[in-house]
Amino acid sequence: MVKINAKTTESVRSLSPRGEKARAKLMRAALVVLEREGFHRMRIVDVTREAGVAQGLFYHYFKDLKSLTVEVLTDFAQVSQDAREIERGVEPGDWYGRIYAHNLLVVRSYAQRPGVMRCLLQLADEDAEFGKVLRDAYRSQLMWLVERMPRLFPAANFSQLQALMVVYSLAGIGEGLLREYFINQSESLRAAELSVEELAELLTTMFYRALFLEHPEQEKLNYTRNLAAMARTH
Repeated sequence: MVKINAKTTESVRSLSPRGEKARAKLMRAALVVLEREGFHRMRIVDVTREAGVAQGLFYHYFKDLKSLTVEVLTDFAQVSQDAREIERGVEPGDWYGRIYAHNLLVVRSYAQRPGVMRCLLQLADEDAEFGKVLRDAYRSQLMWLVERMPRLFPAANFSQLQALMVVYSLAGIGEGLLREYFINQSESLRAAELSVEELAELLTTMFYRALFLEHPEQEKLNYTRNLAAMARTH
């Protein structure tokens, strides 16, 4: 759920069903405008026009454009952090499947809303409070694995902090690729013309290989099946 301040929460609770519907409509419209224009260029009139409501209605539900932007982007960043929900349908013990499910969620976010993802990163740099919210959300997404690392590799004698550093290192590589592919539109990377599923598979295969020091089972793979040949023979 979105994290908002007490004043905003109080105003939302006092809304009528019709008011809640109008407020939600403005938030959905803002997400569309953020994708198209970015938050630096977004204007209140752009949001109300996209929502199909009178411009003066905006201030019934939001203090200003900044508060709307922060709430919409926070909501987007925290859309799903429940590991059980993300991994629904994955067989117990299927670590490739579990990692793939999490990667697929992230890749879809980048693919469907690259402009919004750019706004997330920009606002995180410019607003300390929002930056903390975004970092906390990212950390929460990784903790499902961090907490299991000591049990997965008991011989390594992992501390939680060391496990956190390892998982952050591996996940950070994937984030860099997605940023270049979807946000910066790297011509050399885009030439690969990968689907969302192929990108999620690539990230998962590389993550799995680095974590378990082995290649995933071949029957789970399509795009990266040939990477099994990337093994030392001496």
